[in-house]
Parts: sequence; C-alpha cells; structure tokens
Amino acid sequence: MKKYLAYLLSCILIVFICFFSFNIFLKTYFNKSFYSLPNLVGMNLKQIEKIPSIDKVNVIVAGNDFSDLPIGTIFKQNPAPEKIVKEGRTVRVWLSKGKDDYTMPDFTNKNLIEVSAKLQEEGVKIKKVSYTSSNLPYNTVLATTPSLGQNTQKNKGVSLLLSNSNSVASVEVPDTIGFTYEEATNELISKGLIVGVVKEKVIPNLEKGIVVETTHIGETVPAGTIIDIVVSY
Repeated sequence: MKKYLAYLLSCILIVFICFFSFNIFLKTYFNKSFYSLPNLVGMNLKQIEKIPSIDKVNVIVAGNDFSDLPIGTIFKQNPAPEKIVKEGRTVRVWLSKGKDDYTMPDFTNKNLIEVSAKLQEEGVKIKKVSYTSSNLPYNTVLATTPSLGQNTQKNKGVSLLLSNSNSVASVEVPDTIGFTYEEATNELISKGLIVGVVKEKVIPNLEKGIVVETTHIGETVPAGTIIDIVVSY
C-alpha cells in the first residue's frame, strides 16, 4: 500500500512539474516570438518609427485612398490592431489622401490645359470629355458636370463640355515611361492631352512614382484625349 501511494505521489509530482515547465516555456517562447500589433490608424509613418519594438514587424505601405483622416495618415492596417502575430510578419498599411469631397469651381471660358492642370493638382480625375460647336476657341470649357457650386467626390471624377472647331488639332502621344509622375503629367498637359485614371503598381527595386505604363504611346490623337497611366509604388 505504501509503495502504491509513493508511486501515485511520484506520478502526480511529475505531472505538476511537466505542467509548470510547459507553461514557463510557453510564456518565454511566446514573449520572444510573438508580438501584439499596436493600433497604427491615425498615425503617420514618422510616428510609427517611434513606437517601441515596432521593428519586430515589417511595416509596408500597401496603397492610399481617400478618407476622413488627414493626408499621409494611416486609415487602415492589416492585420488588425491587437492581433497577435509572429515577429517578422509583414504589416500592410494604407495612407489617407485626405477627404474625397470637392466643390466644383467655375471653369467656364477657360482653356482645357489650364483646367486639366488645376483638376490634377486637386486630385480630381476627368472621366469624360465631350465637344459641341461654338464660336469660342477650340478646347474652351463651356460647361461642367457637376455644375458650378455643386459638391461631388474627387474619386468619381468630372465631365467637361468643350468647344469644337472646324479644324480639330491632333497631337502625337509622347512616350513618358520612365518619367516621374509630375514630369509625365506636365508633358501630357503641355501637348493638350488629359491625364485620366492613374493606377499604382508595385515594381520591385523601382522608386515610387515612376511611370511604367501609359495608353496610346506614339499614336496621333485629337487634343483633349484622355491618357491613363500606371506608376510604380
């Protein structure tokens, strides 16, 4: 009987030792190999760099979009805040381009090149260009949709109605691949062309904001043609 009790107590002691040893190992391993993600939403990239232990994960910018947060502020992250991840995990963040609201100014009687440059500066895309007969110079803005004073969203874009003439100017679309975004935009606008949809594409080992694709390169098109471009991200 005494041998049985001694054997039973030994088994219980071994179980307790294994249990506590496992828990100590788990806590040690967990603390060294796992990381609880902080909430990065509402912060900018410089603020993130000051977070203690943020170097345990790899934070990359996955894209940007309009939001209610200020320009350059993180409005979305993946994985979500407080998610437990392994050290070295890639955490993707998206930066705000600011609010999407836009109030239409008065562009009537202004030249397309001037209007296009202004819209580009404001981050508003031109989704449609139409022409109608008019005594005003070619490519003069006659009307806009939305109209003066109306509110819209930058991402939805605006439509322009331009004056036509008997002699419609034609231009050759320049090759802007390899240009910076600003250089390409200035070149296209100077030719009387409109920068349309701008997409971003991740290109390894290429700095951000370099044009990698455009439409209609080398083609002769009417002035006012919309040119879509893709830039590196």
